[in-house]
Amino acid sequence: MESSHKRIGQSTSTLLFKSIPPERVGLDGEYDHHGLAKRVMLVFRQEFAFIELNRLRVTQRGAVVIVVGQILNQKMLVKLVNLAMSTSGAADVEVNGVSVGYSLKNYLELKPSRETLLALQKLLAS
Repeated sequence: MESSHKRIGQSTSTLLFKSIPPERVGLDGEYDHHGLAKRVMLVFRQEFAFIELNRLRVTQRGAVVIVVGQILNQKMLVKLVNLAMSTSGAADVEVNGVSVGYSLKNYLELKPSRETLLALQKLLAS
């Protein structure tokens, strides 16, 4: 009887160590400690242009996706969160380190016209 319990215990532990947690699956199905972050970034790159993502970094803490950097607008932020949450292995998304919109320096360099500012204000209000 002891030997059958021992075999069951061994097969269970062997199975646990052979399966990869979803958040640790890499781009090609291999074990990768940062697999979730890499897969999320791949999905982002498929949906957005390089210029939209060049100031964005994705990391992970376990099954939590952490997005840090600058993005263009609130609409993009919502889409990024939805894409990250739809990625296998993601349990949550942290966006505390994301700044939305251009910096004041960029704003002053662009010097938008009054009409552009009014159009932007209407867009943000809707």
